[in-house]
Amino acid sequence: MQTGILGKNEELRRLWGGLLQEIVVQLNSGRGPEREEQLNKLLRDEMMPVPAALPSAGINIVKTTVIMIGGGWTTDQIVKAAKELPEGVRPGCINLAITQANMPSGNGRRRSVVIEWFEFPDHDPTTEEVRARCEESGYGYPQYEDGLRFQEDHPDDQRERSHIVIPENPWYDAYGSPRALGLWCAVDRKLDLNYCHLEYRWFRYCLFARRKY
Repeated sequence: MQTGILGKNEELRRLWGGLLQEIVVQLNSGRGPEREEQLNKLLRDEMMPVPAALPSAGINIVKTTVIMIGGGWTTDQIVKAAKELPEGVRPGCINLAITQANMPSGNGRRRSVVIEWFEFPDHDPTTEEVRARCEESGYGYPQYEDGLRFQEDHPDDQRERSHIVIPENPWYDAYGSPRALGLWCAVDRKLDLNYCHLEYRWFRYCLFARRKY
């Protein structure tokens, strides 16, 4: 069994290298009452080390971008412009629910916002963890428009890593599920919508947006 899923936690790795690995060996080596007794012995409380609690995960700031929002440039116009891009730059998939009615853009005067993109380098974070980082002092939640305008200015960035935008008040689909904007990396770019329930877990290679004030 590979140990990559254990991450960098040394306590968990030592536990796997000792007791847990021995249990797997026992399970794979045969069956019968003698094996059951051996496993019971291995699993007795006095022989089961308790790994230290996982540390509170930190984040890495990967990049900071300045984008322009507002000025009457709507979501429908953004989507139309994306569909008209030349092959190789044009997104291969655009979710049909990305509309002005569902996630409006272009309201107010044309203005700049600072977007910070961060990652969780050592584990796959939940939506709740991402939201907590947006609520830190000096920061705020991004808007759908932030991600839509970002992909206009930086279309190649999402080819390297997926970029995720989770607003404070996300749009809910017909089934009552909240959706985040996903600028997914693939052979072709994707402008998609993904579930973002609090317990939903994201891949660690994703970058997440928050506004910096």
